[in-house]
Amino acid sequence: MSMRWAIINLDTNVVDNVIIWDGNSYMFPYPVEALVQLSDDERCGPGFIYDASGNPRFSEPEPIQEPV
Repeated sequence: MSMRWAIINLDTNVVDNVIIWDGNSYMFPYPVEALVQLSDDERCGPGFIYDASGNPRFSEPEPIQEPV
């Protein structure tokens, strides 16, 4: 059964991408990336901020402010 996984940049704790993966087939992320399995109800997408001890673990980034 395939599951959703977040690819997290460990230098910035920012989600690079969200993928569907079975968790078993060969997958080798870059050395600065980690794979984190998402629960069914967890909201996450590219650019989200990851906090392993947070509740929720993923938060949306702040919107970019337009210069005045």
